[in-house]
This record gives sequence, C-alpha cells and structure tokens, in this order.
Amino acid sequence: MSELFWTDGEIVPAEKAVVPAADRGLLYGDGLFETLLGLNGQVAFLNRHIARLNASAHALRIPCPLSPQELCAAVEEIVEQADEGQLYLRITLTRGVGGAPSELDAGTGRLIIWARPYQGYPQHFYENGMAAVLATTRRNQHSPLCKHKTLNYLDNLLAKAEAAENDADEAILLNTDGRIAEASASNLFIVAAEKLLTPPLDDGALPGIIRQVIIEIATELGIPCAERSLLPGDLAQADEAFFTNSLMGVMPLCRFAAGAIGCGQPGPVTRRLRESCEDMLADL
Repeated sequence: MSELFWTDGEIVPAEKAVVPAADRGLLYGDGLFETLLGLNGQVAFLNRHIARLNASAHALRIPCPLSPQELCAAVEEIVEQADEGQLYLRITLTRGVGGAPSELDAGTGRLIIWARPYQGYPQHFYENGMAAVLATTRRNQHSPLCKHKTLNYLDNLLAKAEAAENDADEAILLNTDGRIAEASASNLFIVAAEKLLTPPLDDGALPGIIRQVIIEIATELGIPCAERSLLPGDLAQADEAFFTNSLMGVMPLCRFAAGAIGCGQPGPVTRRLRESCEDMLADL
C-alpha cells in the first residue's frame, strides 16, 4: 500500500482523491484536521480525536457530514483496507463549497481521511533527545483559533522552518505576552523541583490528545502535575523537558537555545511517562 483516501463515502488511491477548487478549506483555510496513529489495525485514542474534532466543528460552526459513529466507522474501514502495521492517519474537515467568506452557514461540510504507511520518528531522538530553538513567530493566545486544530497552519510551518534553519528539531512558540505556548507540532512539558509542568490552554497551548493522556498518567503514577505559565528561562533551567503529540508520543527535549536541559539526556520522569504511554498503545 502507498496511500489511500476516504472521500465522499469511497476509498480511492491518491490519484483519484480530489477537492473542488472552490472548497473553502483551500480558499480560506476554513477547516479542521486531526492527526492520528494507526497501530496493528487499531487507532490510538480514536474516540478522543473525533470528540475534539466535533467540539471544534461546533465551536467554529463547521458542519460535519458524518455522525461521530459514522466517522469512526469510516476511519476503521480505511485502516482495515490499508492493512499496515503502522499508519499515519489524517482526518480533514472543511466547510465545503459555497457562500461568501462571511457566510459560515453556507457550506455543507467535506470530510477526507488519509492513510499512509508510517515509520515513526528516528530512534536516536528518543535515546538522545531533540534540540529546540525559540521561534520569532508568536502565538496569539487571544485568538479563538489557537484552541482548535485548524487548517490555518502557517504559523506552525514558519516556526518549524526556523528550527530547521538553525539546525534544531523543534521550535518553541511564545505568545504575545512572552510566555511559552507550545512547540510548532507538539505540546511542551518540563520537570522542575520534582513537579511536572505544562503551559495552560489560556497561554495559547492546543488541547493536545497526548497532552491530556500524560496529565492523566502522571496523576495515576503520583507525579505532581500542574498547568502553569512558563517563560523561556523556566525551560532553560528545567531538570527535564519533553514534547508530546499523537505521532511521537513522549519525545525527550534535551537541548534548548544551544544549551543542555538538565544533564542533557532523557530524564527519569520523561522515561517513566514515555514507558507508560507506550504500554497504553501496546494494549490497543
């Protein structure tokens, strides 16, 4: 298998998956997406992803043509047909075609599900940790869009490009008040004074699926955890740090702005949380 797409109720190869030129997702970035991990015929945290997508669609008045149950069945259908051990999955929901830019109720909604083989992040990242820089791009924590995974993704892409230009793996985005919001493609956690800390949603952090999972795991393990505003200096002086998203799981962050975080290697809390998260995925 190379790539498969579910669109208009049918699974087709990439060359037959098309979107009308007048689709509002293409014209205005008027849509949402979810990135999911498929493992051995199962999808990690599928219900949570669909719940987040539907909550965002409701908040932004984007019609979804399928019920949560129907969307779940469509994802499971493409995963079964893909028949791969590990998959990158993406659900894209646009407002569809129709209406003037201001007419949010004009579209009928368009869903696209994309499945392709996925090899995962290189193992050396998990063994040695990532390096991050501070992006010049700022996250507007006052915008309603920062709480939703929208197709308006250029801030993230610019930050990611800035990381690559500075020989780093990720970029940290500050909000307009100079506090850490998140990274270009992930949420951020630090360990300081034996407490796990992550920026609050009000500082511009996306409500990440794995972010919430890690908060729940930490609570179960008795690791003190709190949402707290963080400054770049808090990250630089942290004992440990790591990123989370649905594809990487828990990813150690060991270097920031050319300096080592803690001992410069994945720390014990990071390793423990990563192992617990992987155990959950193994039980799918």
